[in-house]
Amino acid sequence: MTNLISKKIILVIISAIIIYSIFLFISDGKIIYEKFQSFDLKFIPIILIMIVFGWGILFVRWNLLLKNQSIIIPTRQNFLIYLAGFALAISPLKSGELIKAELLKNKFEISRTKTVPIIVMERFYDILGTVFVAVILGSFFLSISFLPIILGVAALTVAIFVVIYVKSVFNFFTSKLLRFKFLERFKEPLNNSQDVFRMSSSRKLIFISTTLTIIWRLVEGIGIYFVLLGFGIDVIEYLEIISIYSTSVILGAVSMLPAGIGVTEGSFGGLLSLLEIEISFALALAIVIRLFTLWFGVAVGFISLKLSKSL
Repeated sequence: MTNLISKKIILVIISAIIIYSIFLFISDGKIIYEKFQSFDLKFIPIILIMIVFGWGILFVRWNLLLKNQSIIIPTRQNFLIYLAGFALAISPLKSGELIKAELLKNKFEISRTKTVPIIVMERFYDILGTVFVAVILGSFFLSISFLPIILGVAALTVAIFVVIYVKSVFNFFTSKLLRFKFLERFKEPLNNSQDVFRMSSSRKLIFISTTLTIIWRLVEGIGIYFVLLGFGIDVIEYLEIISIYSTSVILGAVSMLPAGIGVTEGSFGGLLSLLEIEISFALALAIVIRLFTLWFGVAVGFISLKLSKSL
């Protein structure tokens, strides 16, 4: 299993390198070189601080969902396990984060029946909060042509909630999902997890978890805004950049590609180009931002995964 995961991760990384290389190849090298030369390095610490602070907010949400199932873990080990999930964030809808369930099972004998649905609910709240940000801010800052896409994802989010909450619908879709071989090991947890799904989607938890997701996006947006400032771009408003990035993340999620690679960067660069930023530089800028928002987390995740195994 470990070897299979390693091969898939290597394949995703190689694919990302190829896609990023294509983006840079079709871009104006002179413009990109000049812009990168002018990047103000003093912004890097605050960019990283905002990204890590955002992780802290997500960890609070994770801990809240665990406590809702009466799962109490020492904070240090819990945080390492949470960060370890980032190592496999480069998977469709971050499904690779199910490795957290494996770590909790191996270290604390916590049943996957409790933890797998919590990880699924994390993704649900990721989508719900991001859609909320995209819809509210997008209605002010983006072209009306993008709203059908965002509203379509919002409708999909509601459908996912119905699947989770209505037992007959849940059982139907679970039986279909379990036909995939890679999910066979989660057959028992999924079959017995509907009660956990329902407990993790109470009105109180929906409100708190979605609010924390929105705050995360706003904090992450500060980091992205400082990336733009580092390149001397100060013509895009803070809320505008959050709207653009959230919409791009949604489009990447809809694509079902690992981490939305290519789609997220391409749509983000395309939206930036609508704001009179040279398209070649916009694509390169999208790659730089993803280095902070995605690949930095993946690197930290691998380190945390190694550390969590040694505890």
